[in-house]
Amino acid sequence: MARLSGKAGAVHLGLQTVHACDAAWTTAGAGRVSTLDTTDYKVGSGAAKVVTTTIGGTTLLHTIDFAAINLAAYVAILLWVKSSVNQSAGDCQLLLDDTSACASPLESLDLPALTADVWKFCKLALANPGSDTAIISAGIKQITDLADMTFRCDAIEAAKTIAGIKSWTLDQEVEVLETTAFDSSGVRSFAPTLTGWKGSFEGFKDGAPLTIGTVIGLELRESATATQQFRGSAIITKLNPKVDISGLVTYAYEFQGIHGLEIASA
Repeated sequence: MARLSGKAGAVHLGLQTVHACDAAWTTAGAGRVSTLDTTDYKVGSGAAKVVTTTIGGTTLLHTIDFAAINLAAYVAILLWVKSSVNQSAGDCQLLLDDTSACASPLESLDLPALTADVWKFCKLALANPGSDTAIISAGIKQITDLADMTFRCDAIEAAKTIAGIKSWTLDQEVEVLETTAFDSSGVRSFAPTLTGWKGSFEGFKDGAPLTIGTVIGLELRESATATQQFRGSAIITKLNPKVDISGLVTYAYEFQGIHGLEIASA
């Protein structure tokens, strides 16, 4: 990785909720049962779950309709997904449409490879956001025959680059607790326990400030390379505006990660 890759860095935030997934979606046909899962979810009060039984190959699993939203100013979708079976990239898609029940999708976005029973925070680039001016439905579509499975999605948000940001920092931590006992022969011992992450970003004012206390999808980009990005859901915990004699206004933010962090790679 080039040492100056940070020149193409950025901060993406999920500033528009597409659907919170805190309500059950509508089953698209036989062999599919959609419910709200209030036990296994990532953000809010539940996840949209669908259970499939012998439905074959390319099949629409379930959909949800909502009030029209304009995604023309956004570049990607951030969401949590979980499958009960291993999936290769493109085995399932997230659909977005300006017609009810995703009858003629404007966006058919391939989901990445998934490990069975592991939640993954995903970024899906919008193919043609200029046409996504009145999105009223979302859906999950199976492209490959995955046999019987359970699929969950949560916190679907549209994201864009925050203008004016000039730097970000990220701290990934593990809590270490002492485990010294009488049988430690007088030598202190320790063990790693809970992990977490937090950080900050700052830059020049460009529009209204973000609201503290908000849970938001976050992507911290090292560069334009798709693998060189950290992603997760976080809470905006602090806003620090600053004005100096030159007339420039800067905003500095701090955040606290609330779930596992998707780590950047080479």
